[in-house]
Amino acid sequence: MDKTEVSNAEYAQFVRETNHAPPEHWGGIKPPVGDERLPVANVSYDDAVAFAAWRTKRDRVTYQLPTEEQWEYAARNGEKDNLYPWGNTWIAGRAATQEAGVGTAQPVGTYPQGIDAWGVEDLIGNLWEWTSSKASLYQGNPTNLPPQHKDWMVIRGGCYASGTKGDLPVSGTLRNWVAPNYKNPVLGFRLVRPGA
Repeated sequence: MDKTEVSNAEYAQFVRETNHAPPEHWGGIKPPVGDERLPVANVSYDDAVAFAAWRTKRDRVTYQLPTEEQWEYAARNGEKDNLYPWGNTWIAGRAATQEAGVGTAQPVGTYPQGIDAWGVEDLIGNLWEWTSSKASLYQGNPTNLPPQHKDWMVIRGGCYASGTKGDLPVSGTLRNWVAPNYKNPVLGFRLVRPGA
């Protein structure tokens, strides 16, 4: 799994080499000056898949979006009872969340204290992340998935605006789903190498 979310700098290389449309907020084919280390945002599921295909061709190694299960395994540090990469108790200063008071996405790798056992950072907060998993309810859920959501994709991790309290506290289990063409300033992605 990528150590961090894909940065604007790497996404800009993809845009230049493939003529893929850049995120609209860039205002051109490269991010605003000073934003190179921020995680790329405002990208759709298809944008993320196209980036994975480009990196696969560039590196001659297969990359893809993580499944929801792969993402959660990393975010829980391989422990089914953990809520966070560092354990089961929230510790301030380990993630870009509402409690950190940052108010915007932070450069990738800003919170090394929140690292998991494999060196993966920023799994909690900063930006929500696309997965390759379609929307689904957990086994045993008595409700039905709304029919209009059957082709939506799961996103994980919360973002810098997510809090640690309330009905949906940020953690390694926080999930949502959105339409694959959805773009938002709080949604980015990272990739995995299958079998790695």
